[in-house]
Amino acid sequence: MSPKTRAVYKAFSHKLRSKETQGKGMAHAADLARRCMAELPAPVHWRVHLEMADLAKREKKFGEARRLYRKATEMQPTAAQTWLEYAKMEEERGHFERCQRILTAGLHYCPYHEALMLKAIKHLERMGELGKARALLGKLARVPISQSWRTLLEGALLEARASQTTTARRIFKFLLQQAPWFGPVWHEACRFEQRCNQLDEALRVAEQGLCQLPRYGPLWFCALRLYESTSPPHDLVRATRALVDRGVKHISKDLIWKLWFECAQVEERNGNLQRARSAYVRSVANCASNLRWKVWLGGARTELCHGEFEVSQQLLERAYNESPPKTRALVMLEQSRLHEICGNAEQARKLLKTARKTNRQEWKVFLESVQLELRCQSMGRALKEARKALEVHRGTGRLWAVLIQLEHSHGVERQLEVFQQALLEVPKSGEVWCEGARICLNPFSACFNLQAARNFLDFAIEFTPQYGDSFIEYLRLQMLTNADAAQIERLWQLCINAEPNYGTLWFYCKSTPLLSTRQVLGAATSLIGNELDEWKHVYEGAARRAETPEFRAAAAEAAAAALESPGTVPPLSLAELSLDVQGGPPAEPIDFVTGSVGLNRMQRRCAELTSAEQRGLIFGGDMIVP
Repeated sequence: MSPKTRAVYKAFSHKLRSKETQGKGMAHAADLARRCMAELPAPVHWRVHLEMADLAKREKKFGEARRLYRKATEMQPTAAQTWLEYAKMEEERGHFERCQRILTAGLHYCPYHEALMLKAIKHLERMGELGKARALLGKLARVPISQSWRTLLEGALLEARASQTTTARRIFKFLLQQAPWFGPVWHEACRFEQRCNQLDEALRVAEQGLCQLPRYGPLWFCALRLYESTSPPHDLVRATRALVDRGVKHISKDLIWKLWFECAQVEERNGNLQRARSAYVRSVANCASNLRWKVWLGGARTELCHGEFEVSQQLLERAYNESPPKTRALVMLEQSRLHEICGNAEQARKLLKTARKTNRQEWKVFLESVQLELRCQSMGRALKEARKALEVHRGTGRLWAVLIQLEHSHGVERQLEVFQQALLEVPKSGEVWCEGARICLNPFSACFNLQAARNFLDFAIEFTPQYGDSFIEYLRLQMLTNADAAQIERLWQLCINAEPNYGTLWFYCKSTPLLSTRQVLGAATSLIGNELDEWKHVYEGAARRAETPEFRAAAAEAAAAALESPGTVPPLSLAELSLDVQGGPPAEPIDFVTGSVGLNRMQRRCAELTSAEQRGLIFGGDMIVP
């Protein structure tokens, strides 16, 4: 484009995206586009149609968006961006076959285009068309490795996700030999071996990668974690310190502070408080001023874990003073937790209230306010905070999920109503779908329905695979239904591929940050198995009740009604059916709101726990990440 053409198009793009234009509707935007095209040469008109298609999609005028995308692809079929945006819209709408046809057409006009190839391979994998995805990868044989390595890397990861470990390892070996100058190849090969639980091999790959690319930061952090996981206790500290000393000489300057930060956490986990403090000091010395607050936050958490509450408070005050306004609420959240551990819940409430006013955009503060009241056994306050939070952050699935769980005290009908409302607001929230499954997995629930729970958990894993609780609830479901080994293996593989990184139940099973996904799943299997044995009489009573036609019909009707999406939520009515739980220790419905009775009871008696248990419950696995 000439400078004049570029200026005209840029002005149009800015005006089209302005709030003023969007407030006047599509007709005004179309008129603006016509006037712009009159000033632009014909070869640039496709860009205007692409901008208009994007606006139509945001306005939910999908038919018009489809027409405009089609026109853009006809006018400039060699522009990969048009095919990608068009395919993305169809995929989001659930039209997977149409998305596949668009991507195929795009690759016809833009053969070997990297972004199109990657999108097509991932889409074919999602459709279960692994053969077609492999055929697409096979076409790269004639493409130079410098242009195809990213796509081949995705192919290796595809084979790993399909449990074809030997094939994946062979592709990684080829890439490491033919494209050793690309850091992501070494990093993904290392992570692949980690997921396969081959930690020594992962460390060997990491060390080879560091010899080839000593300035590539992610490999240093990966190697540090691997040394901590594989070194014998007597040699662990020496090995990690030696790696850090090497790393600071080679890694780029803007990452040195992170390496010292990670070193401090390693020292802390091994009980070396003074050395951890020294590492934090070095981290601060090498840290940019706008990031220094993170180091103070990490140091405060370390001091808190060692019972140095006053030092922790001082560091948090320093973090607050140095943090940017937008992140200050996270520091206040940490301060509130410190006050809660010290037994000053009222001060914690005041801090969170201030944070909610000054940083309304930070939904985590609202969630923490709810969880504080839960730990204090103030159910009424917790419900009030959850409802107020959703007035501000209506599109946050975590807040809807906690409200669904809190509504347990008002009965399953009310839970299902809130579940239905949540699906209208955040239909792709895995946390919400997981809570729907938990309603159906509660043996006391009048909606105890294992098939509905399976459907809900399938959606949860599809939409939010990084939410670990969904996988653990699925484990419970598989144990209840005596799933065969192939089904269990498939779930494990899905979880290992997803590498979940949050969830209350997930962190309860992840006793240390060093545990791999496979090890967390093993701990979860043991936990759920033991609890199902302990509460076998409760689940057997629920199964007997679920066999009655009256109950089965009522539960199925309620689960189906919750998936409807009318303008108003219809009233849901369930028959009052009691559950006989004789033959074992006493239990109540609230014990089963999540998959672990032990965790649920801990949350209801936080004041009776040891300081270490309280700390684990309050902080969970919420690590300070540099």
